[in-house]
Amino acid sequence: MDKNDLKEKLIILSITTGIFLPIRVLFTAYVSENWLGSLGIVSVFGLLFVFLIKQNKLGWFGKMFEKQMKKTIGGKTGKYIIAISVLFLIYFGTSLYFIDKGNTVYFDDKEIFSSVISSNDFSIEDIPVEKLDGPQPLLNIIDVQWIINFDYAISIAYAIMDDTTDGWLSHFIVVVFVEQLEMIGLLCFYRNTFRQKISVET
Repeated sequence: MDKNDLKEKLIILSITTGIFLPIRVLFTAYVSENWLGSLGIVSVFGLLFVFLIKQNKLGWFGKMFEKQMKKTIGGKTGKYIIAISVLFLIYFGTSLYFIDKGNTVYFDDKEIFSSVISSNDFSIEDIPVEKLDGPQPLLNIIDVQWIINFDYAISIAYAIMDDTTDGWLSHFIVVVFVEQLEMIGLLCFYRNTFRQKISVET
């Protein structure tokens, strides 16, 4: 990869991220807090990108975008990008699961931990262990102790962090989660759209 090619990739990444992410954040913040309400927003702009490129309406950026789609998304690198996006999707989806569980199943314990942690002279000994409900078997099926303990600790930790950010942590994770979901769809669409013109694989 030469310097010019790397430069073009960075320009594409910066511009698309600078457009898509703010659109998602603003939409979910001021139009619909439900993530399903914002599903499709990025896809619409992604499809609009392709339409404008085909119509030669984006000038030098359109040509650069199409060139990079042919070289990157259509080749082996595109498969790696999709795989990484799937991993991010799993990570953010799991994070939302932990936050939700910390605010539901472990809500009472979370409140106890949060109250102790918020005190100025916090000490581990101040935690009223006798008042804690403790870990619960996952789905009433998985009863492996270290997995249950991990689920318990992470769920409460994520829920407390979400509370300290006044819900913005879960809000941001929802935004990124949905964006990853749509990105996977767009990447597959781009691979199919530019497939016939692909001549270089990376």
